[in-house]
Amino acid sequence: MNRPGDLLLSPWALVSVAIILINDHALKGAFGNMVTGKLSDVAGVFLFPLLLLSVFEVLRRNLMGRAAIAWSIAVTGIGFAAVKVVPSIGDAYEWVIGFLRLTAGGFRGDLLPILVYRDPSDLWVLPILFASYLVITHNRTRAPEGAPEHELISPGPHPT
Repeated sequence: MNRPGDLLLSPWALVSVAIILINDHALKGAFGNMVTGKLSDVAGVFLFPLLLLSVFEVLRRNLMGRAAIAWSIAVTGIGFAAVKVVPSIGDAYEWVIGFLRLTAGGFRGDLLPILVYRDPSDLWVLPILFASYLVITHNRTRAPEGAPEHELISPGPHPT
């Protein structure tokens, strides 16, 4: 997977999207318990670094390097933690996502914030970011040694 945005086509990313859609549109309504809440957190925290990295790659029209991978994971972890434990950031996030939902719906309806349950125990999902890192680095086909893009996409030394 060597093209910008290809990360979102990995099986793990597609499974994460399916989990979020099924969980948020069916399971939460039917069961609405702690498991459904954590399931969305795990899938979302796993998927978001892949999404961030893919967006920047598509905008720049080339693959991003190790620093961008680390940045996308750090932004996801810090942002998720802030939304869950800092009230003013959580409030702002609810309104921003509510606005994005309104715009996606063609500005039909009222501007309403989404509801985020702020529970510091949700922070236990942050280790899933390691899985995001593994998917990002393992889904990159390494460029041949000496190619200009080798340093950009190679996650590290590899056996010959």
